Amino acid sequence: MRIALDAMGGDHAPAEIVRGALEYAAAAPGDAVLLVGQPEKLQPLLGGAPANVKLVPAAQVIEMGEHPARALKEKRESSIVKCVGMCAQGMADGWVGAGNTGACVGGSLFLLGHLPGVLKAGIATPLPTRKGECTVIDAGANILPKPQHLLQYALMGALYAKVRGIAAPRVGILNIGEEEDKGTELVQAARDLVKKTDLNYIGFVEPTAIAEGAADVVVADGFAGNILLKAWEGMGELMLGQIDGPLRGSGDAALVALADRARLLADFASYGGAPLLGVKGVTMIAHGRSNAKAIFNALKRASDCAREKIVEKIAAEISRYPMSA
Repeated sequence: MRIALDAMGGDHAPAEIVRGALEYAAAAPGDAVLLVGQPEKLQPLLGGAPANVKLVPAAQVIEMGEHPARALKEKRESSIVKCVGMCAQGMADGWVGAGNTGACVGGSLFLLGHLPGVLKAGIATPLPTRKGECTVIDAGANILPKPQHLLQYALMGALYAKVRGIAAPRVGILNIGEEEDKGTELVQAARDLVKKTDLNYIGFVEPTAIAEGAADVVVADGFAGNILLKAWEGMGELMLGQIDGPLRGSGDAALVALADRARLLADFASYGGAPLLGVKGVTMIAHGRSNAKAIFNALKRASDCAREKIVEKIAAEISRYPMSA
């Protein structure tokens, strides 16, 4: 697979981005990593780079604080635009960006476009649970969805879970309670639509049930999904900060191992990135604070999605349940 990587995006760019790219390229010699950015800043970091790393020049950078739409319009030679453009032109099989999220999403929507039949793209974010990983979709791309949008998120999220190796993903809808009469008109209407599919629908789920691993895919509007994601991340960091030091300072090997396990569970870098599902290409959005480990894992996820042809599978699945806007 050929994966383009925005080497200029993220709080730790370009050093950590490049380091993650080189480590991934060495571990996946069958893939090509297309490192996109300003050559004068990237070239000094490429000493000893594997042969499957290629530098693709991009003169401009969209900074984290810039207005996404304005920046995309004014910076046509930016690394984000170059990455998405390579996918649109068939020069890359997917791309990864840890920079301005709005620009990553907006660039993909503008240059790649929605798949036929897809009404709104959604960000499918991984959350750690007691039983492994759960995918929450949407995590911020669409904060005012309609019921049919949530239906499509359920379909796309289930396909992504299958790419991750789950044969029959359990799909739930985020709500304030499990009872059928709970929640807004939006989630109740979405429930009625999801029930008409052949998805493994398990009903409404609360955040506590998500933590226990009750679902493999949780469908949410982008507003609630983004709040859930950030609360999850913040609580993980809070708890880790409280226990990590004492456990490691105990000198007990078993407690140190427990600290390592807790850190792995709470560390966003272990999960890499979140795909923007529903567009005509593989877009993997990494955390703005991504380090080399996060970039490594984001590249792997992007490669897996491209290899498993998730875009084509989503197009076929959406066509089975045609919806109007």
